[in-house]
Amino acid sequence: MTVPFGAEPEADPAREAVRLAVLTAAERCFDRFGIAKTTMEDIGRTAGVSRATVYRYFADREALLLASVIRRARSDMPRARRHLAQFGTFGDKLVEGLVRNVERGRRDPIVQLLVTSDQPALAARVLGGEGVSHQLSYELWEPVLAAAQESGEMNQALDRRMAATWLARVTLIMVTQEKSTRLGPDELRAEFRAFVVPAFLP
Repeated sequence: MTVPFGAEPEADPAREAVRLAVLTAAERCFDRFGIAKTTMEDIGRTAGVSRATVYRYFADREALLLASVIRRARSDMPRARRHLAQFGTFGDKLVEGLVRNVERGRRDPIVQLLVTSDQPALAARVLGGEGVSHQLSYELWEPVLAAAQESGEMNQALDRRMAATWLARVTLIMVTQEKSTRLGPDELRAEFRAFVVPAFLP
């Protein structure tokens, strides 16, 4: 499995424990102070380590945000797969999986801090970067897409990585909508069934 840049765990358990402590502290600081006002010194103080130690593991706040998004998504992956497994047809898996991913993104505090920050370029790099959202989407959707192609439910000519990338883009569009214009779960289901599912059919 390909691991996106910035997400590599430490081979040494002791170093990995420090890395996770720094990452957890960063998430607490982002929530308390906001992304722009959080300093590496704040993070080190919260984690109980020096600022130099923070820099030893993460080059800057963007690297911390990137690692946080990846860690949170991967920790949720088993639950997401169990959710997908509940549905019998490929169309239902697509629709219900997308709805869940959108709703989860809207609830995730780090994602929402990025979406509502005054740094749209940063949010685009962290959430929309090809090495992040596209790879995470591929890790979740590839087994589903492969099974659907094998069963004949999905167009054999579609490239699975490109399809997963497109699903990531659709999800991000819905997650980053203004609250006043956001579609509810049933409205999302209707749109996904009308426009996403037909794009995958044989």
